[in-house]
Amino acid sequence: MEEVYLKIWKLAKPYYKKGRPMDIKHISWMMKETENICNTEKLDETILMPLVILHDVGYGISDKVYFDKNKKEAHMGAGSKLAKKILEELNYPIEKIKTICRLIKIHDYWIYKKYTLYKRNKILWTFNDLDFIWLVHPEGFKEVRKILGKSKEDMIKYVKKDIRHKKLGFSCKYTKYLYEKYLSNL
Repeated sequence: MEEVYLKIWKLAKPYYKKGRPMDIKHISWMMKETENICNTEKLDETILMPLVILHDVGYGISDKVYFDKNKKEAHMGAGSKLAKKILEELNYPIEKIKTICRLIKIHDYWIYKKYTLYKRNKILWTFNDLDFIWLVHPEGFKEVRKILGKSKEDMIKYVKKDIRHKKLGFSCKYTKYLYEKYLSNL
């Protein structure tokens, strides 16, 4: 992994430690898979990796919501501001900072059923796939299931009927493969 991404992660981690309990594992897993996806799908890692690392950093200074439509905006706005601060501290290219912060500010708009945003931006769509796939990753499944108070069977039904991927599909073969792999092992 490139040194700049490790520096971003180092600056973001203290906020994640104040945020939701599972997010350090969540981001670590997403970082690993982002490297794989960028190599496989030829995506711009200089945008996707910081987006992955910083997307939920706002939970360190806002409410720790999971699926509350009325509170999602707060963590996205806070995260966008923190991302800008972190990336500027590392002298990340300004145009890339603007793009990353804009994407962080809308990364959870699936909750408002704004699916066309994802179809228009392959990086955001791929990011969304990874964020969603965490729900079927063994650790993510366990953590989110506990938060939602669902049995294993109810959690599997919940994931399978998620409207995002019924409307969007997956952004690429790799994310579809990951989803199916983890789902089949539940």
